[in-house]
Amino acid sequence: MITLKAGRDRSRGDALAHVAAAHRGRGQSPLLRITLYSLRHYWQASLAIGATIIASTLQLMIPRLLGHAVDQAQTTLTVAGEGAQQALIWTALTLLVVSVARGLFTLVQNYFSESVGHYVGYELRLAFYDKVQRLSYSYHDRVHSGDLITLGLLDLDGVRMFFATGFIRVILLSVLIGVGAYMLLSTDILLGLLALSFVPFVAWRSSVAQLVLRKTWLVLQERLSVLTRVMEENLGGIRVVRAFSGQKHELDKFDTASQSALELAHQRVLVRVRNTSMMTFSFFAAMGLVLWVGGTKVIAGELSVGTLASFLTFMTILQMPVRQLGLMVNGFARASTCGSRFLPFSTRRSRSRASRRQRR
Repeated sequence: MITLKAGRDRSRGDALAHVAAAHRGRGQSPLLRITLYSLRHYWQASLAIGATIIASTLQLMIPRLLGHAVDQAQTTLTVAGEGAQQALIWTALTLLVVSVARGLFTLVQNYFSESVGHYVGYELRLAFYDKVQRLSYSYHDRVHSGDLITLGLLDLDGVRMFFATGFIRVILLSVLIGVGAYMLLSTDILLGLLALSFVPFVAWRSSVAQLVLRKTWLVLQERLSVLTRVMEENLGGIRVVRAFSGQKHELDKFDTASQSALELAHQRVLVRVRNTSMMTFSFFAAMGLVLWVGGTKVIAGELSVGTLASFLTFMTILQMPVRQLGLMVNGFARASTCGSRFLPFSTRRSRSRASRRQRR
């Protein structure tokens, strides 16, 4: 039977092993190192990735099934027959089963992607606490406690959320856009190009947003550190402040730091909203072009109503991932910034008194 002390020692050993594995990625990009952190939990990550691929594949089957059902319904209305109605019922049941299966695999994807993030966060918190205790007194004299609090809360949370908000969404969008583009272009080249015409614009705006959000997030982290430091100094010396009647000065100082962080946070929200609005507008503009050109082909007899319905359904399915693309770009920007701050600290060499004695 494992005792409480043995369990704590084992957990601490796992955290130290996690940090030791992260040392192998020193000198590489923060996003690559965070990905290696996450993939260490291989069976949870494998289930999340596999469920994402299966769920996105099932999601791509829905437009084809729905278009086939529309054509069968049109045939049933034109030619009344028991065989046509039976085929329509089987198509509807298949569509229902595929939708339920996609929902179940999406549930597995969300659960295990969050599980990987929480495992990484748990181990990094243990490693962060161990690193703080092993640093020298001179380091703590130079660094404010507010900076360490920001590092251990906000930066760690940004690293933890990357697997679910960035890595998994990249796989989801790659399957939906890559396989979906092949299916659309193989059916009708013109309609396929129109349906995918918003993708280059979205990619361009996403790149611009990533650069802006990464820059502003780094500045926001610094301002939040100043805000935490001011609050910590006031809480620690509250009696001295009251004794010298410095309440108004300290409140003004806190309000200035808080207002500075709030203005930058509003600026980040404005950047995200503008880019998301432009990406959504391009999506609906492309859908309007598909409906116009596809409707003309249906009237001319070059395209069936079911095929046009499958194109529009596929674009509707892409609507939510396109709306989440801004969040994914923000996740990449946040993880890159937080990783560039947190990972060097977690792999920082500890210079304790014992090590200095050994050198002597």
